[in-house]
Amino acid sequence: MAQSRGMTVLQGAGVIAAALACTACSTRPVHYQALSSTAELHANTSGGDRQVAFNSTLDTAALKSYASITLEPVAIYRGRDHQFGKISEESKAELARHADQKFRSELGRRNLLAGAAGPQVLRMRVTLTGAEESVPVLGTVTKLTPVGLALSGVRAATDREGSFNGAITYAVELFDSRSGKLVYAFVARQYPNALDIPASIRPLDAAKAGIDRGSSTTATSLKSLLRG
Repeated sequence: MAQSRGMTVLQGAGVIAAALACTACSTRPVHYQALSSTAELHANTSGGDRQVAFNSTLDTAALKSYASITLEPVAIYRGRDHQFGKISEESKAELARHADQKFRSELGRRNLLAGAAGPQVLRMRVTLTGAEESVPVLGTVTKLTPVGLALSGVRAATDREGSFNGAITYAVELFDSRSGKLVYAFVARQYPNALDIPASIRPLDAAKAGIDRGSSTTATSLKSLLRG
């Protein structure tokens, strides 16, 4: 029993050391230079949505003149400053398909999807600019050991990323569907709740969970900002 307790303590200490060492592992979004909205983007200093790293100036009155949105196929960012690391092209394509499905579904669920360009219609472009895969075993272990569970609970309460979990970074650009003029854009990094165990099982699960969260948040915000 004493040996078992000692092993648990050592395991817990290992989890703490690994989790603390990984606090700086997450990659912050950069000011991507090959987006259509690059010149309009600035660091988000509003202190509101901490997932949004960069955005353009939000004109709520301008958005109120629109009632629906067409969605371009989700794109993969090809700029030299992308943040995909060593993620394969196959995995990037898988994430893009998932994002296309989720953004389309969330916009449709809120009756925001338009079939074609027209007056009062925005065109949305979602571009995946980076992703990080989870480390499956470590990501799950840090949630299941007592110490890891406590650390994950703290992270979840403060909406911080879980240790060894993946994430997704993407840009959303909204244009007038007829003139092509930029109306609003932002770059965000999303990740699952730190206590979300299913999102840490396979390498892309956390990035997909981030897409789920980001698409829902985006659609909800737009529903409140556009003409109802």
